[in-house]
Amino acid sequence: MSVLVKTVLVATTSSGDSRRGTGRCLLLASIFLSAIVASLLTLRFAPAPFFWCWLTWAAALWSTIFGVKGSWLRAILFNLGIVACLLAGAEAYLVTREYTPSVFSDNFYVRDDIMGWIPAEGIKGHATKANPTGLLHHPAGLLFDVTYTIDSNGLRVAPPYSKDDLAGTVLFFGCSFTFGEGLKDDETLPYQVGAQSGGRFRTINFGVGGYGSEQMLAAIAHGIVGRVVDTPPRYAYYIALPTHVWRAAGRVSWGLHAPRYVQAADGKLYQMGNFENRRPLAVRLGLNPHIAGQLNKSAMWRMLGMSDSRVTDDDIRLYLAIVRRSQDLLTAEYPGIQFRVILYPYQDAAQRATYEKLREGFGQMGIPVDIVEDILPGYKTDRSKFILSAEDTHPNALTNRLLAQYVLNRIAK
Repeated sequence: MSVLVKTVLVATTSSGDSRRGTGRCLLLASIFLSAIVASLLTLRFAPAPFFWCWLTWAAALWSTIFGVKGSWLRAILFNLGIVACLLAGAEAYLVTREYTPSVFSDNFYVRDDIMGWIPAEGIKGHATKANPTGLLHHPAGLLFDVTYTIDSNGLRVAPPYSKDDLAGTVLFFGCSFTFGEGLKDDETLPYQVGAQSGGRFRTINFGVGGYGSEQMLAAIAHGIVGRVVDTPPRYAYYIALPTHVWRAAGRVSWGLHAPRYVQAADGKLYQMGNFENRRPLAVRLGLNPHIAGQLNKSAMWRMLGMSDSRVTDDDIRLYLAIVRRSQDLLTAEYPGIQFRVILYPYQDAAQRATYEKLREGFGQMGIPVDIVEDILPGYKTDRSKFILSAEDTHPNALTNRLLAQYVLNRIAK
């Protein structure tokens, strides 16, 4: 009789354990299946999807703690959940600070084998920029909605000038700060210099979004400047940013077809084609295009694609050599021309050391430098009134009006 009772008890216990084991398996399967479905939905529909994906998996990992046995396994799951939370936090940090590019009308930019890309000639291009994507919703509203007028030379339109009373021509080189990102045609720095001079100075704007010192040198060396400039230039201004060092070294994602310069051991510069050898991280890893497209929704993945973006002293020397060579070529072609640099300050702490080295390097080369934070009143303590918005630090119309006054006052002296 006792043997029979023991047999029944063992069978009952075994059956209970089996049911509990099956229940745990079903619980774990449902948790992970739910996490997979939620991840796919966020990748498809949510802004900043990887932030939500990491949070989803943190919740899933912590939920499974209640369905497993063993303190070690639970500790592992708990710590993996913490890692997922940290990744979500990193994703959120990068998403809220990532630069949002402008959206241009179709065919505004065209590929060019010398400059990399240029605006199409003789068009009125349209550009918009949305508010940065948030974690909870898609961007609402626009930071700007402007029209860019491009002349027959592929340059942003300049004000009319007095041919009978022309005091000189002023050339402007640089990037979107020179071009006038987010500004009307008459709000750019070159336009303001010409307009405030009453047409006595002709201004030519060679700035284009994404350009750097390498495009300035290419435009001069390949005769683009010479073909456009048909009135004697007296002044040339290069609007410089610390980030131009990254561009000259090919450490930016958009500069694949930009002109590439290298510096030999003797200091001489040579053009070595374009930056076509820089391939996206997904291509380097041989990932499927669909998988690469999904990964590109992650701000951390996009950052990893630029994992070699730290500049070196050699990069700074290369950049300074490009600027010096540009000055030398302009001086040789236009004797008596005055070449100056207007230098914007660093945008974040990572650029600070580069900024200081640029100021020192320009001084050692004897290139005159005008410091923006010394020109604009109150710029050092509060930049907010001099930029488009907190989300876009391009100079606004007020900045360009004040800089134009400074340029004309210096020219007058």
